[in-house]
Amino acid sequence: MKRAYKSNTNKNRNRNHKVLSIVEVQTQPEVSFIMVAKGVLGFRESAHIIKVAEKTDCIISIASGKNFGTSKSILSLVNLGIMPAKSLVLNIKGERNEEAFREVSKIIGGETDGNS
Repeated sequence: MKRAYKSNTNKNRNRNHKVLSIVEVQTQPEVSFIMVAKGVLGFRESAHIIKVAEKTDCIISIASGKNFGTSKSILSLVNLGIMPAKSLVLNIKGERNEEAFREVSKIIGGETDGNS
C-alpha cells in the first residue's frame, strides 16, 4: 500500500514512529465586500477592472447570483450582466487590496467612465 504523505523515519526510534514534515504556506491578504452596483459593467468597465488588477498585482473576482467572473478573463466579467441595483460580492486578493478596492468600487459605483 502506498502512502499519500511523505515521511521520514528515525533509525534511533521505533520504526513504527514516523516524523512528518510541516510546510508553511504563505498566503496573500484577501478581502471580500458585498456591494450594490450603481452602474453597468460592460466591456469598457471590465477592461478597466483588469487594468486595476494588473497595476496593483491583485486578483479581483466578482460573483453575482450564480455567475462568477475574475480579472483573468474579460468575458467572464462581461457575462455577469451587472446592471444598476444588482447586488454582488467583490473579492480582492493581494498585497495592495485596499488600493484595488477603491478603484474597483469607483467603476462599479459608476463614478468613472473606465477610460482613465
